[in-house]
Amino acid sequence: MGEVTELLDKARAGEAGAWDRAVSLVYQDLKRIARGVLAGSSSATLDATSLVHECYERMARQEAFAVNNRAHFLALAARAMRQLMLNHARDRIAAKRGAGAVHVDVDDVQDAAFNEARHLLELDSALSQLESENANWVRVVECRVFAGLTEQETADALELPLRTAQRAFADARSRLGELLAD
Repeated sequence: MGEVTELLDKARAGEAGAWDRAVSLVYQDLKRIARGVLAGSSSATLDATSLVHECYERMARQEAFAVNNRAHFLALAARAMRQLMLNHARDRIAAKRGAGAVHVDVDDVQDAAFNEARHLLELDSALSQLESENANWVRVVECRVFAGLTEQETADALELPLRTAQRAFADARSRLGELLAD
C-alpha cells in the first residue's frame, strides 16, 4: 500500500491533516493534469495553479474522503477539473453574448477564447451523449485524456482489467469521433 493510500485511509478514519498531506504528495501530479486540461487554453483568468486550487476546494467539499488510492484520487481530480473548465467555458460564452453588459467589439484573442470555449462545450455534449450510452467509456476517457493516466493506472483507478480498459478507450475514441463529426 502506497503512502498516499495510507494517508487517504487515515483521512477517512478522521485523522486531522491526513487529507492535506495526501494532497501535497500528489500536488505535482495535479499540476500536470491541470496543464493537460488547459493545454491550448488562452485563459487569462485560469492557470494550472488556480485550477488545482479550485479542484482541491471542490474535492474537499464533496466528500472526497471516499477516495480509495492515488489513481482513484487523480481520476476524481481530472473529473473535477473537467467540470471546472466547463463552468469557465460557459462563463466565457455568457460574457461573449453580453451577460447583461453593453456590447463592444471583440478582438481576435477574445474570439479565439470564445471558439475554444464553444469547442469544449461541444466535447462535453459528446461526452454526455457517450455517458448515456456507456458510462465506463467516459470514466476511461477522463482518466486517459484529462488525467493523463497510463493504461495501467486507468485500469487500477477504475478497478478494471487492463485489457477491458484498453478496449473501452479504443471504443470510446471511435464513438466520440462519430459524435463530434455530426
